[in-house]
Amino acid sequence: MINFFIRLFGHKERDIPIRDVSSLVSPLTTPAVQLFKDRIASFSHFGGSPDLPWNIEWPEKDGVKLGFLARLSLEEIQNKLIIDWLPKSGALLFFYDMENQPWGFDPNDRGSWAVLLVPDLPAPIEQFSDEQNGNDSPFAHQNVSFRRIDVLPSWERDAIRSLQLSEKESDEYFKLSDMPFSEMPKHQIAGFPATVQGDGMELESQLASNGIYCGNPEGYKDPRVPSLTESAKNWRLLLQIDTDDSLDVMWGDCGTIYFWVEENEA
Repeated sequence: MINFFIRLFGHKERDIPIRDVSSLVSPLTTPAVQLFKDRIASFSHFGGSPDLPWNIEWPEKDGVKLGFLARLSLEEIQNKLIIDWLPKSGALLFFYDMENQPWGFDPNDRGSWAVLLVPDLPAPIEQFSDEQNGNDSPFAHQNVSFRRIDVLPSWERDAIRSLQLSEKESDEYFKLSDMPFSEMPKHQIAGFPATVQGDGMELESQLASNGIYCGNPEGYKDPRVPSLTESAKNWRLLLQIDTDDSLDVMWGDCGTIYFWVEENEA
């Protein structure tokens, strides 16, 4: 509507009052947990060794070991933010096919990643030196700490689109979206994803996990899509790992990797 009157009367955007974007969008935030690298002793870490229990095999895809990304203590996470759809204790181990880096929209990508629930470590690990790594992970071991943050949805979500933000208001919105991460990489558990391109990963996860290819528009024409779409709301952001120079990792072209999990409705 605003754009219509601009065209009709020739008003420039600078003539339109700038709304208080922070107050406008604050009701749309949702809590999340930020991961950040730390040098204090921790049960959680990026890279290094996963410390797999003796009775659990290393995840593989076509006979090739997946790369180990992170070990995250559930108790440490829950101490910062209670997340009902996560277990209360133990640790999650994250693995991924680092060589091929599949996008996940192809059902044939199944097995290119793994998340294992294992017992937590008996004691926190002291910070390793940056040089200590070994062959277990593409990352050097770096301890992880957690803090609660409040994150905003992508500008592509309906709740934000409906606000019809002006160009200046949009600039302010992007600044507000970045602010919770304190200029650190956007490593995150739960909440809205920090998207790079497109914001439909919940639906993509739902369709791909049900055998529908989502790499082009044809997949969305599958007759099963309408019956599956409603359950897309049950998918949760389990972990988001940003491109991070200090980890010496870049996902694609400065992208982000996302692990999603479907919450049990029972």
